[in-house]
Amino acid sequence: HSLASVTRSPVFKAFKIYSRRRLFDAVAQGDPSDLDDLFLYLMETMKNLTDDEFKEPDTGKTCLLKAMLNLHNGWNDTIPLLLDIAKKTDNLKEFVNAEYTDGYYKGQTALHIAIERRNYYLVELLLKNGADVHARAHGEFFQNIKGRPGFYFGELPLSLAACTNQLNIAKYLLENPFQPADIAAQDSMGNTVLHALVEIADNTEDNTKFVTNVYNEILVLGARINPTLKLEEIPNRRGLTPLTLAAKAGKIQVFAYILRREMKAPECRHLSRKFTEWAYGPVHSSLYDLSSIDTCEKNSVLEIIAYSSETPNRHEMLLVEPLNQLLQDKWDRFVKHLFYFNFFTYTAHILILTVAAYFRPTKKDGVPPFPLRHTTSEYFRVAGEILSILGGVYFFFRGVRHFRGPFCMFSPVPCDSTHSPLLPLSQLKYFKHRRPSLKAVFTDSYSELLL
Repeated sequence: HSLASVTRSPVFKAFKIYSRRRLFDAVAQGDPSDLDDLFLYLMETMKNLTDDEFKEPDTGKTCLLKAMLNLHNGWNDTIPLLLDIAKKTDNLKEFVNAEYTDGYYKGQTALHIAIERRNYYLVELLLKNGADVHARAHGEFFQNIKGRPGFYFGELPLSLAACTNQLNIAKYLLENPFQPADIAAQDSMGNTVLHALVEIADNTEDNTKFVTNVYNEILVLGARINPTLKLEEIPNRRGLTPLTLAAKAGKIQVFAYILRREMKAPECRHLSRKFTEWAYGPVHSSLYDLSSIDTCEKNSVLEIIAYSSETPNRHEMLLVEPLNQLLQDKWDRFVKHLFYFNFFTYTAHILILTVAAYFRPTKKDGVPPFPLRHTTSEYFRVAGEILSILGGVYFFFRGVRHFRGPFCMFSPVPCDSTHSPLLPLSQLKYFKHRRPSLKAVFTDSYSELLL
């Protein structure tokens, strides 16, 4: 008898072939059954969900981003499955943080989309799976470019949650156990979450209500998370704090709120800018924090309002307390004396210059140098010329000192240097430093703001 050997062929399980189109169609429909063989396909072909063949070539969109954009009643059943597959293929961190690569939406991740869709559960799910809370959406759509459609929110997920009035998500981003967000994080322009809130303010009643409420809550959260952090004093790249940014942009309602903010809770009292000392019926006495307000600080509120010619609502902002009272006190205490002194000194200088020029020698008296005649009128003329020269030198160097040293709106230097023919250098420095628009120069109130 002969033995017959039987060789069995290996049995391979058939699986579906996945292309980008098939993958995107499945997640768009929210059908996880069509992804049953996805993990097996990736393992057999040694591919990952972040490979270029599974991304849109123009935008860099992945199947996760596609799924986030196609929620059904706030949910998409394929999202947990995709995250699980990415975890099994050791590709989770890269997958969950994949971002748009086109110039318009560059930097936007699944976490940004979840926040924009106001979906707390998806935010929680993404953070649990390693989503980056400091991812920056910095494409053109997310920039504050005048004349272009878009929404500037400060690039960061925390700022997006704050600017869309989602305090619950903002608190979770700051306090989650996976990767707490840095409340002092700044975007590419140096703006913090507080700057972003000021940027989106539009002075309407509803907008002001939500912006000031979120602003207040973020301040309190910051003080609780890091008691030593002075969040409101962090400047952006233009050197502006949230307060001075509000002044620069003419956001008068948010500006007034920040100036007059008073917190009664003892643990938050240090965040106040207004402190009520006593009250009796309708009468009360309050102290105000003048940091960043008075003119002896760089980029102060008063300086910005007075010299930013394109700032809207600047006249109305000067009426906001304590600015109105501060200006009145300055005038009563010393500014009026400086003003009268400067006015009479300058007037006397111009009169002396005019008289000296009127009585100067002419061609009838010969050619220069003219001999000095020992007469009373000649002595007065020479004295007038000497005083005119000394006065011109005095005003010139006072003007130069004014623009080289720390600026103070109420310094004894004549403020209206742009109208003095004796201060050409100061005039050039003024226009170079302030850059008023042509419209502002011909505005009736422009000279009033200079004073």
